[in-house]
Amino acid sequence: LQVRESEHPYFKVSYEDLKREIDCHEAVSFDVFDTLLMRRVYEPADVFTLLDRELSGRFPFVFSEERKAAEWELRKECEPDIYQIYGFLARKYHLSEKEMLELLSAELEKEKDVLCVRERMKLCMEYCIRQGKVVYLVSDMYLPAELMAELLEESGITGYRELLVSCDYQTSKPEGLFEILQKRLGGKSCLHIGDNREADYEAAKRHGIDAFLVMPAVRMMELSAYGDAFVHLNSLSSRVMLGMLAAEVFQDPFALYDAKGIPAILDGGQFGYALIAPLVLSFTVWLFHKVNRKKDSLLLFSARDGWVIQKVFRKLAGAWNLTELPKDVYLKVSRKALEIVEKGEDKQAEGAYLDYLRTFGLTETELVFYFDFMSRGTCQSLLERISGRQMQGVYFQKSISGIASKDAIQVWPYFEEGSAHDRDLRIFALCDFLECIFTSYEPSFEKMDGDGNCIYEREKRTEGQLRTLKEIHSGIFRYCSDFAGIRKELPEEMPSKEYCDGVLKYTSSEYSRILISELKEFMLDDWLGGDKNTG
Repeated sequence: LQVRESEHPYFKVSYEDLKREIDCHEAVSFDVFDTLLMRRVYEPADVFTLLDRELSGRFPFVFSEERKAAEWELRKECEPDIYQIYGFLARKYHLSEKEMLELLSAELEKEKDVLCVRERMKLCMEYCIRQGKVVYLVSDMYLPAELMAELLEESGITGYRELLVSCDYQTSKPEGLFEILQKRLGGKSCLHIGDNREADYEAAKRHGIDAFLVMPAVRMMELSAYGDAFVHLNSLSSRVMLGMLAAEVFQDPFALYDAKGIPAILDGGQFGYALIAPLVLSFTVWLFHKVNRKKDSLLLFSARDGWVIQKVFRKLAGAWNLTELPKDVYLKVSRKALEIVEKGEDKQAEGAYLDYLRTFGLTETELVFYFDFMSRGTCQSLLERISGRQMQGVYFQKSISGIASKDAIQVWPYFEEGSAHDRDLRIFALCDFLECIFTSYEPSFEKMDGDGNCIYEREKRTEGQLRTLKEIHSGIFRYCSDFAGIRKELPEEMPSKEYCDGVLKYTSSEYSRILISELKEFMLDDWLGGDKNTG
């Protein structure tokens, strides 16, 4: 495990330093992968592993293993391009041309799924062009220039004079690609910018070209306060999540400049994407495995904790084409509203709420799932008594209450602890805060009037808090869309709970510079100074 290096020399390198170097040269060349573009996975070979599930059963081999082996074998003799690699596979396994092209196309599409732009470096290249520098792109890669140019154009990277790729010239940067660049330069002074010390720095200098190193996002993350996240590499989902975190927080090669290894979280959207969404997505994948293929059942997402989870549930269900799920309902519910009904002190409110429960079939549905965040089971036990319907709870965590009616309910907890104090998990330290994050934009539900209209308590959140909440939600939803765009089907393996919980600790100032003032006062008034675990 990489130890954090808060005084690493790279943390003293700034974007202004790079611009000064650029200004001293007539031409600039850029590496492509991990410099202008990056993949939202831990390492490039994860792209092949992602295809294993999508291609499973369609070919007589494990795609990722044979794809890597084919390239390795061909590299003994040449700098192969992707057509040669798939030609090798076709000959080895007697694939038809149609099958070969299907595989090749699948890889290219997966590359598009995982790729994103390092925006600061794209802006840097645009700066070079505005300053009148001649710009080249130089890459050691199996994608020929015609294919790589398409990826670059789709990412908005244009305006360079020429793209030199190793497979087109049958030589790498250390061996001879920089010699070809030198001939193109015609004596112009040139600065090469790339991420690999040997291929982009040492090799460039050996060929008389000045060089400037920028660090890959994953390497920056390893050296940063987030470095301990890399202990969780045991599943493909976790490797994708690590790549997505690196791409979000360390996309800028200078994000750690003069920061002693502590990255900045710039706004609510980035906060939700990088630090909260992994837990939300991990829980939702777990929930799918619990309720999938139970189409005739009912899934209640309780107000207000279930609002975000239901949105993510629906978003991912659509992306993954999950059609055998329960009917899901956002249930207007609160302990206060349920106690009003149970005590029978307000007959109009009682009747209106019971009518509401009947509108979505609660009393007739045989199997009912009930979502709550972290709770002792108060609302579920009350709702069961009122409706006469036993339910199956699906919670982040269920605490033992010591009250027989609450402890008798059936609950599947995502975190198995019977008490929030059983283990040193970050989710328990942040449960009040997370409840604020998961909540809807409505105030707490109080009761229904005689006409069936919802009556809410007074809104206590400020406009700034609600605005920040919406930004955080937008980041969570963007994360889930990105993940589903990379993993095209519901993952069979579970994303690591330990990884998702570990990322939560990065919300503290020891690990991140959170530049969002509203978060300091972001807490549900219901729980200020009180015991959260009374729900």
